[in-house]
Amino acid sequence: MAKRKVLLIGWDAADWEHINPLIEAGELPTLKQFLEGGVMGNLATLEPVLSPMLWNSVATCKLAEKHGIHGFIEPDPVNGGVRPYTSTSRKVKAIWNILSQEGYRSNIVGWWASHPAEPIRGSIVTNHFNGVRFVPEKGWQVAPGTIHPKEKTQFYGRFRVMPQELTEAHILPFIPNAAKIDQKKDLRLSTFAKVLSDCASIHAVATAMMETEPWDFMAVYYDAIDHFSHAFMYYHPPKMPNISDEDFEMYKDVVKGAYKFHDMMLERLLELAGPDCTTILCSDHGFQSRHLRPMAMPREPAGPAAWHRQFGIFAANGPGIKNDELIFGASLIDVGPTILSLFDLPIGRDMDGRPLVEIYENPPEIKEIPSWEDVPGEDGMHPPGTELSRNDSEELMKQFVALGYVEDPGDDKEKAAENAEVESKYNLARQLLWLNQCDKALALAMEIVRRRSWETRFVELLAKCLLNAGYLKLAEELVVGAFPDETQLPGGLMVVLAQAALGMRNTERALELYRRAEKMDSQAPGLHIQLGDVYLRMARFEDAERAYKRALEIHEDSSLAWQGLSTVYRRKGDNEKTADAALNAVGRIHRSPMAHFNLGVALARSGDPERAELAFQTALKFRPNMLNAHRWLHALYKSELPNPDKAREHYQIAHTLQGKQAAGPSPESSRIYQRFELPTIPSPEERKRRLDEERPLKKKADPAPSGKEFVLVSGLPRSGTSLMMQMLEAGGMPIATDGERTADIDNPKGYYEWEAIKQIARKPELLDEEGLDRKAIKAISMLIPQLPRTHTYKVIFMVRPVEEIAASQYKMIDRLGTDGAKLSEEELVRGLSQHRHEALGWLKQTAGFEVLAIDYPMLVKNPGDVIPKLVEFLGHDRLPNAEAMHAVVDPSLHRQKKG
Repeated sequence: MAKRKVLLIGWDAADWEHINPLIEAGELPTLKQFLEGGVMGNLATLEPVLSPMLWNSVATCKLAEKHGIHGFIEPDPVNGGVRPYTSTSRKVKAIWNILSQEGYRSNIVGWWASHPAEPIRGSIVTNHFNGVRFVPEKGWQVAPGTIHPKEKTQFYGRFRVMPQELTEAHILPFIPNAAKIDQKKDLRLSTFAKVLSDCASIHAVATAMMETEPWDFMAVYYDAIDHFSHAFMYYHPPKMPNISDEDFEMYKDVVKGAYKFHDMMLERLLELAGPDCTTILCSDHGFQSRHLRPMAMPREPAGPAAWHRQFGIFAANGPGIKNDELIFGASLIDVGPTILSLFDLPIGRDMDGRPLVEIYENPPEIKEIPSWEDVPGEDGMHPPGTELSRNDSEELMKQFVALGYVEDPGDDKEKAAENAEVESKYNLARQLLWLNQCDKALALAMEIVRRRSWETRFVELLAKCLLNAGYLKLAEELVVGAFPDETQLPGGLMVVLAQAALGMRNTERALELYRRAEKMDSQAPGLHIQLGDVYLRMARFEDAERAYKRALEIHEDSSLAWQGLSTVYRRKGDNEKTADAALNAVGRIHRSPMAHFNLGVALARSGDPERAELAFQTALKFRPNMLNAHRWLHALYKSELPNPDKAREHYQIAHTLQGKQAAGPSPESSRIYQRFELPTIPSPEERKRRLDEERPLKKKADPAPSGKEFVLVSGLPRSGTSLMMQMLEAGGMPIATDGERTADIDNPKGYYEWEAIKQIARKPELLDEEGLDRKAIKAISMLIPQLPRTHTYKVIFMVRPVEEIAASQYKMIDRLGTDGAKLSEEELVRGLSQHRHEALGWLKQTAGFEVLAIDYPMLVKNPGDVIPKLVEFLGHDRLPNAEAMHAVVDPSLHRQKKG
């Protein structure tokens, strides 16, 4: 096979439900053309639907139990407390590690848990890139480990796009009436700007990398559709009843705009990749819309995941890929093996996915090896024992909190670490339960509930584990003990009771409970599916069909509902409807053994033994002990597809399975009434009290500042802060200065600095000095956010044209013979503008800070117009000699004037 270039594009939360109408309306021309020249289909997600776990499954071709990323944060074993999951947490090789050791170059941008960057053959910009900040005295500050190779750090750092750089041209396509928003009261515009600028940053650095670095494999991850959807899907058409007309009209176009923006970015990526590149576009899950949007958020750290839909998108285009074709049954875990197949590399038998060979015009021969973990070579993984520094870990946590991925863990490191450990085990247990590894999941659930018995979601997990592990009576007792008043049962636990009753052959009781659960949430398709299962078990086929169809009315992509329908039609002997429903099921979730079995029966009855054979074999691949599938294959090989050896093989397997059933209950089924000690569950009232205490509905407001009020003079370096300090001193206000930095040619009248203020982040007690609140303190803009919030501050912020500031800084650096930020004047001006905008915005939005912005050129030209504003801002008692302030201003010291 000829050497390929492969581009993998991740659009978090992209959904065909949103894409298809936009394509039909002509709003996504690039994606339309891409799909017409390639393949597309649903991409079934994994459980739980949490992005760090999912995208690392894409990268490693393995599920979370193997790759080791179990959520957003984990206990920090080095520094204590918690840290985000990182590349050092991953236990196995990613695709780029495999490709590195095989001699391919990979460029990776923004991937979940890719920080710190691994030293692979190629380049990496990690998911910490949007933590890049501009510091006036140092330039672009990029956390260590954000970029590989290190020498590219400053080059790629400059592609960070800041929210304040966005203009009307960027904002109005999303929010046409943005100018009408009162940003002091409505922070949604700033949320929007942050998401858009972060997205633009990833795209800018990705395209720069494609333009300047050679590559065989390129992977770019965009999280913006997910973030835009979480913030603005409430306002997406059709209008939700709890959304005001005003908000709906203001924000209804944001999600549509997000997809259109991604279409524009896709155009540039494809242009840079070229026609000989194979491109895969995928998402990890979809996003609820229309009537399925949640009306409330679960009270748990991963609550926003309630918005995530079961199916993401998959599309591929390139040489050798089919044109304008639909594919069915793809799963997120299949993306990685498909990429390996594109490079003609073998698939590890320990990988959990399969190559999607159906995308090829001529499917390649798929080779296998036991495991890539055992293949030696320079794979670029971090050496064992590599850990993040305390500072890097804290900075990454701050970014995660700011982005809303996790809650602020607080100051109690021990408690934060325990919470993170419990949450990670909860996520892993949910995946194990989804994989039907019930005993493993049960062991974790028991541990979790012993430590967190007051959280109902953990009790529900334990109940489901008991149920699926076969301990039906214990599951029932746990639920009844946790909710003695059955009328207070949550819907999920009522379903557990119903399933337990069904397993103990109390069909009427199960039906009653399902009907009650249905009344609690008539829009939950899962309840209608389970109700259909009960009717099916009772041979009430018409009722079962009606229940499954009701589930499909709510959610037409429910593979379980289609599978249930296929079973109904098989039992009724309708082969055509059986096949149609079964194909709908496996087309959505390929791993649906009963649907494959039903399809096989319909095909065999319809005289198509070859396709029936394939369907039965597929069913057995996912459920090897399916007795009736072996019986059907025995019959086929005995007559329509004569093969005595295979007929004998399946007869023997069927005979063995039938013998086990005749011998009595399996160990699992014998557990039905088995007992062992369960954790003690507090009363509902106590659980609610603890939940309110640990996770209040409303976040506690920061305590009102109760300390002193300080006067600060701030601004960018070389913006006129020294002049303002001189004026305040002349006006009668004492100055906080240590005299360490003496006057020179750059500041002939002195700097008026207090060096100790630079340590304020580590030593907040500095402000406790007696009488300091009566003095003016000079603090450059970078220090302001580090000030303790126990006090209040009046901040005089000096504003000078950034071109003048840059010129003044260059002049001073040149005279001193020191190293500055090593930026071009254009880059310095851009960075200074961003930093000042950010600093002023922070001051205006933060409680406890009052700001007065002073235009430096205006002050020098007309001090008489400015001094009254200073007196009004600070009060006459602080400036008793205001008239003396005029004499301090020396216009000749306004050098480096703009123009």
